[in-house]
Amino acid sequence: MVIRQQIPAIAALAIALLAGCTTGSPGSTPSTTPRTTPVATRPTSPVPSSGVTPVPTRVTSRPVRVSSRAQAAALVFASDPRFGSVGEDGPGRVEESSSYQASENGDGYSVSITMGSGDCQSSCTNQHTWNYSVSRAAVIQLVSEQGDKLDVPIEQGTNDPAEVTVRLRAGPVCPVERNPPDPSCAARPVPGVEVVLRDPSGTEVGRATSGDDGNVSFMVPGGAYYVEPATAPDVLRQAQAQAFSVPGGRSATVTIEYDTGIR
Repeated sequence: MVIRQQIPAIAALAIALLAGCTTGSPGSTPSTTPRTTPVATRPTSPVPSSGVTPVPTRVTSRPVRVSSRAQAAALVFASDPRFGSVGEDGPGRVEESSSYQASENGDGYSVSITMGSGDCQSSCTNQHTWNYSVSRAAVIQLVSEQGDKLDVPIEQGTNDPAEVTVRLRAGPVCPVERNPPDPSCAARPVPGVEVVLRDPSGTEVGRATSGDDGNVSFMVPGGAYYVEPATAPDVLRQAQAQAFSVPGGRSATVTIEYDTGIR
C-alpha cells in the first residue's frame, strides 16, 4: 500500500536534497541485497605437464559447505572436463584407468586423481596424478601434479541420462583369503539398505533401497555425484560414501563395501 501526502514544493525539494546527501549521490538507490561470495572457485594455475590448460571451476552463487571426502572429490570432478569419467575400473577398461583418493585434513580435504593409459589391466604404462586441496567453503586449488605426460580424452557424452548402478557388498566372508579366489568366499550382497545420491553441492538427487541382489539403480544427467549408504545390519563398520563422474548416455558402477569383521 502506498500513502500519498501533499507536501509543499519547497519542503519536497529539501527532502530530495537531504536524501541525495544521505545516499551519496542524487538519484542513487542504496542496495539492501547482501553480497554473495562465489564458491567453488580456483585460482588460475599454470599449464600442467599433461599439456592441457586447466578449465576454471564452475562458479555458483549458492554457498556450499563441504562435509565429506566424497563431496570434496565430486567437486573436483565437476571442476575439470578431463575428470568427466572417474570411478571404479570395470571389465573392458584395459587401455585406460581413473581413480581417486580423498582424505580429511585440518582445513578441509585433500583429493588426488590418477589417470592412466596403456595396459591398465595390470599396471598402466603411463600415469599422471593431480593433487587438489578443497576447503570446507568449497574453494578448490591445484596444489601439485606429477607423472607422465598424458593426453586425456574429454568424453563429451550426450543429452541422454546416465545409468548408475550402486553395488552394496559385505566382506570378507571367509576368514582366510585363497589364491586363486574361492567363489564361495566372494563378498555377499547387502539388501534392504537405503542409498542417497547427491550432486557436488550436497543436494539430494535420488534415493532408493537396495534389492535382494544388493544393487540400486539411478538414471541421472551426466555429471559428478557421490553416494551415501545407510548403516547395514550384521556388519562391523559403516561403509564410506563414494564419489564418481559419468558422461551423459554412459553407464557407471559404484561399489560400496561393508566390513563384516571376519578375519
